[in-house]
Amino acid sequence: MADTFLTINGTRIPARTGQTVLAAAEAAGLRLPKDDPGLCAHHVPCESCRIRLDQGAVEGGEPIGPTVLACLARVAGEATLTFDPFPREVKSAAEVKAWRGLSAEVVELVLQVEKPIPYLPGQHVTLAFGKAAPRRFTPTLSLDGLRELDTLHFHIRRREGGLFGEKPEERFRPGTRVKLAGPCGYSHLRQGDGRLVLVSSGTGFSAIWSIAVAARLGQPHRPVHLIASAHDPRDLYMRPALEWLARQGVEQIILTASGAHPLPPVRHGRATLHLPALGATDSVHVAGHPGLVSAVMREAARAGATAYGIPHVAAPAEAGVVERIARYLSGSRKAPPPLPDPQPLPANVRQIRPV
Repeated sequence: MADTFLTINGTRIPARTGQTVLAAAEAAGLRLPKDDPGLCAHHVPCESCRIRLDQGAVEGGEPIGPTVLACLARVAGEATLTFDPFPREVKSAAEVKAWRGLSAEVVELVLQVEKPIPYLPGQHVTLAFGKAAPRRFTPTLSLDGLRELDTLHFHIRRREGGLFGEKPEERFRPGTRVKLAGPCGYSHLRQGDGRLVLVSSGTGFSAIWSIAVAARLGQPHRPVHLIASAHDPRDLYMRPALEWLARQGVEQIILTASGAHPLPPVRHGRATLHLPALGATDSVHVAGHPGLVSAVMREAARAGATAYGIPHVAAPAEAGVVERIARYLSGSRKAPPPLPDPQPLPANVRQIRPV
């Protein structure tokens, strides 16, 4: 039974002490930004549920600056919270159009959709093949900065136990049907005047690339400082995209790798080592490993900057999931033969010019 009230975006709703803010809002019929239900149910800090706490207090919620995660924050009394509007969820079907190798570990998936998903740069969608549980991925543009209205591009890491497996282009050939839903997430690009600081690790670049292109085309007055990182320098697959940004006038671009001493102009070390001095007028977007996201967001909070995080949380490995999907799609009851190891890229990977 309700014993207090919350005010969310001007709407006053009843709530119970100890109830999560998200549960109270949904019980009252309010739709808050959130990730897919599986992550919220398992209390995985996904950042998509992050909203502003303007007045009052809550318990927990992974507070960073004036924001908390609505899926974890628990009602402690009357409070006022706000969030920005976001597109409503759309369900669509699609089929695999193409796979393109970006590095030894990362491939690009191109889907042709039946109904466009109206996502904002930095939001994600969920994909499902056959009866497999949906997984979230961030749509982006091709690395040359182009996008067709009926296509979605995704950066996928080859991973045993993942939705696509280690050799997805052989298992999910063009024409394979896909189910989509979205958009989800709250860490999308907003309008503004201050500097944009964009930070990524691994395939987190998919979100950062979408944000960077939208900012250059829609908000060209805003300075952009971009850091793209990877463990292995050979997985810095985003170099064509960074060349596009350089041609569009972005001067502050840093490539860095933490697992080896790369050739210049790539720097050595984690992305956090190369953050610029942050200020209150900056807007920071960070995507990739959860540890990086948390570290950058806390640095931004200390500086008074606005920050949005998109952690790439690996789904729990499901025994035989790839084999089951492959058998479902092919109609075969036999497990597919073991896959060969991916071939490494040549040592003389092309380096972009210093920017």
